[in-house]
Amino acid sequence: MIVYPLRSSLAKPGDSIPELFSKALEKKRTRLKIGDIVAVSSKIVGISENRICRLDRAKAGSRARSLAGKHSLTPSFAQAVIDEADRVIGGVKGALLTLKNGDAVANSGIDRKNAPKGSVVLWPRNADLSAKKIRQSIRRKSGKNVGVVIVDSRVSPMRLGTTGFAIGCAGFEPVEDLRGGVDLFGRRIEITFRAIADGVAASAQLVMGEASDQIPFAIVRDAPVSLSNGHGIRSAKLAWNRCLYMSQIPRTND
Repeated sequence: MIVYPLRSSLAKPGDSIPELFSKALEKKRTRLKIGDIVAVSSKIVGISENRICRLDRAKAGSRARSLAGKHSLTPSFAQAVIDEADRVIGGVKGALLTLKNGDAVANSGIDRKNAPKGSVVLWPRNADLSAKKIRQSIRRKSGKNVGVVIVDSRVSPMRLGTTGFAIGCAGFEPVEDLRGGVDLFGRRIEITFRAIADGVAASAQLVMGEASDQIPFAIVRDAPVSLSNGHGIRSAKLAWNRCLYMSQIPRTND
């Protein structure tokens, strides 16, 4: 598997992601191949869809002020996180653990890095739909059947540092069911699924970076992925009581 980073100009609200991607391809002098997975940062999608929140417009309520004081946040940022979260579970210094679109993530996926001054960038409203539209446009322009994954980063329980994961995808199934197969010793596999979309996203995030890299696109080539219409990232998500980590947190805790 090979991952090709693609540098791009800064995005503005209303910009076309497929057009920015096409220009990045031309600049890199790279061509798409059938079966490639196009990785796109959630940040550039959020900006293009004008998912930008001015913090001076986030009027902090009592809960936001309380969380901000407890976890060393500004009240306006805490309020923006609350507004985007399906649920706030808790926090540590500098971050709140939230449930957003069925994902356990820090700060509802809100990002302050590389956002316009005084603002934060939010996740796309429907990342699967965004991925689907980007894929359709790329296929029309290039004639190539590709997949698309929208990439953000998150922390893992008890580990330092971030890894990439998929908040939306199109053109392939996000998980592979290995149940029913056998291991090297003939033992039947009982519970294992492979997180295909997250694995692709993690590979892409390594070259996309987290700071001033200005690499919002990557091409993931020869990944172990079979292209199909797919069901989007929603088919990769677990209910609270089926998750090894989240099921250990009482639902009444807030």
